[in-house]
Amino acid sequence: MASSYRRRGANTARLIMRTLLAALALGASTTHAADAGPPWPVVRWHGDAPAAETPGRAAPALPAIAPSQPWQLCAVYPHLKDSYWLAVNFGMVEEARALGVGLRVLEAGGYENLARQRERVSSCITDAGIDALLVGTVSFAGLNDLLAPYRALHPVIGAVNDIDTAVVSGKVGVPWYQLGWKIGHWLAERHPAGGVPASIAWLPGPQDADWVRILDRGFHAGLAGSAVRIATVRHGDTGRSIQRQLVEEVLDTHPALDYLVGNAPMAEAAIAELRRRQLSDRLGIVASYVTPGVYSGMLRGRILASVTDFPVLQGRMAVRQGVRALEGAAIEPHLGPSVELVEPATLGRYPMDWMLPPAGFVPAYAVTPAKAAK
Repeated sequence: MASSYRRRGANTARLIMRTLLAALALGASTTHAADAGPPWPVVRWHGDAPAAETPGRAAPALPAIAPSQPWQLCAVYPHLKDSYWLAVNFGMVEEARALGVGLRVLEAGGYENLARQRERVSSCITDAGIDALLVGTVSFAGLNDLLAPYRALHPVIGAVNDIDTAVVSGKVGVPWYQLGWKIGHWLAERHPAGGVPASIAWLPGPQDADWVRILDRGFHAGLAGSAVRIATVRHGDTGRSIQRQLVEEVLDTHPALDYLVGNAPMAEAAIAELRRRQLSDRLGIVASYVTPGVYSGMLRGRILASVTDFPVLQGRMAVRQGVRALEGAAIEPHLGPSVELVEPATLGRYPMDWMLPPAGFVPAYAVTPAKAAK
């Protein structure tokens, strides 16, 4: 190879071009759009990491690995009814395509459907063509009896929602405690003890979902010692129609509220309902995570603040960790993106495609693996 680079003239140019093209072809699985932009904000997480401004510790970069064969991954989600899981789906699908691995996607239809998710997981683990499992669980320990024996033979990556460490090879996600704590702390700074009081409605999401309980603990911790009073709490599935109904009920029964705070579909529905009631200039909206509707609402000044855990990146990271495990590379026990509070003035600090799928993206349930790199 060294003597080839000493050739002169046109022959040298052609050789260099062929070498570059070959390198690009070989590296197509590891160098792609996701790695071309700013480095991902990858951190190690430990438990709830409750209070610090920078609770995650910097982790090694998570570069893509060229797969040695066309691995097939299976991902199981709680649902695909809202934009959050659509963003996770987009991240997984794009990463699988970029790496040249296969991906099968199944979903349970909602957080109340543990039995259905168990069926979906069973479908993956009994499929001899599946090499690794990515699980966004509806229950912290509700899949343990299925995952424990499978984990002994294949990689299992917990994706987004927290899951029992004993039954996974690693976790990709953030402590939802942090999302709750950051929005609670943001409100507490606006309304400190002895300052102007504020009355809020808190609508975190489904009552029986583990992530809601964790988010709720963080939110209350962030509010501690402030002049913020929670006037009412309403739980419900994150389907937009249910959240719109909850918003209407809250506004009917608590006319003196200062803020509506909670899940993203609630915040999206609240924009239209406050406009209809001519309350947009008096009552603020705060979201606990970012969706396209929340992003747009912040750009238009209709939503005051939100927290992002970069769900597209979480989807990409889960696929990368699955492939790393299959290739025998070391994986972190629990890593994910940093958690960042965003307001209209700071929203542009982060690439939009870390948070949101492109307009018009619809759920993708299958990615065909490419041929393995030679």
